[in-house]
Amino acid sequence: MNSSEVKKLPAAHTLFIWDFDWTIVNCNSDEYVPSQFLGDKVVTEKYRNGMKDENFGPTHWHECVSAVISSCLKDTECTKHDICEAAASMPYLIDVVGALSDVDAAKVEKNCGQAIISDGNDIFIKEFLNRNGLNDYFTHGIETNTGIWETIDCHHQNYTLAGSMNASVNRFGAEKLRVEYQSAKFGGHSCSRCPPNLCKSQALRDILERSDQRSSGGVEQVFTGRPRVVYIGDGSNDACPALHVLSDNDILLARGGRRRRDPNSLSGPTPDEDASEGHGCHNFHPEMHLDEFESHMSGAFPILSALRKSKLKDGLVPKCTVCVWRSGRQLRSLVRQILENTVTLDHDNRSD
Repeated sequence: MNSSEVKKLPAAHTLFIWDFDWTIVNCNSDEYVPSQFLGDKVVTEKYRNGMKDENFGPTHWHECVSAVISSCLKDTECTKHDICEAAASMPYLIDVVGALSDVDAAKVEKNCGQAIISDGNDIFIKEFLNRNGLNDYFTHGIETNTGIWETIDCHHQNYTLAGSMNASVNRFGAEKLRVEYQSAKFGGHSCSRCPPNLCKSQALRDILERSDQRSSGGVEQVFTGRPRVVYIGDGSNDACPALHVLSDNDILLARGGRRRRDPNSLSGPTPDEDASEGHGCHNFHPEMHLDEFESHMSGAFPILSALRKSKLKDGLVPKCTVCVWRSGRQLRSLVRQILENTVTLDHDNRSD
């Protein structure tokens, strides 16, 4: 990225960085959207086949997403508008959106900012934000992959995935979703922890570097220093910035508990009772044996597993404070404590 393309961001004392899938929304957007048209079983099979295909494979997830959405358009004759409507309807925990609103309401008084770092795509994310009135909350932007609707000439192009899934569209001038990697603007990345499309450490460092570190104090400019970061996420790639970017003054709010077995059956605002499987019964302890830990974590939100493996295998642990949330109510309570500078660690929300 050359200097002429760098967009400066506002100064902030505290910067809340949000993951999107399974954090702001209570589902995986890349799975939820096509499942509304093809059903869970078909979508799972198509992604599984895509991960095995030599043209896609496990490091080319978004190429698979593009092909699965193409399959929706062809096999069900849904439209681009239908796809966007499904994205807008994704389920979310009421108190998670409440926490976003609390930060937005305090942004002037507390000098706070918010941003999203997600390995989803901006079409699905922006449709959801627009539907739920959240567009203006993210003062420090949305770092994610770029979704592009393209018109394709079906007389000359045929899109397939893993042989068994014909993703071609049989009408002239049909539309296809293409996803451009967020990391492309940096010329890629070399992080072994993150998929090729986006390294969350790289994205967070870029946000921090672009954040204006001066605030206006009358005629003078007062240096405010690097913002304190509060990072909220659930995934293994959220462990990357926790281990490599967050410092002593920062806070990681890591999601604990287990994912719902049927997230794609829900839509819109969702109470904590529907948050996850066993969201109040996550008995993690730091000295758990690795085999016991692997068994315990099966089906769980993977960020704690990633942090634990890093500690056991590499001796690498976060420098920041780590708190675990298992419900929207717990997350909102932690966010409010942070805003009031009263956050405390107790036995119920601490992760070592």
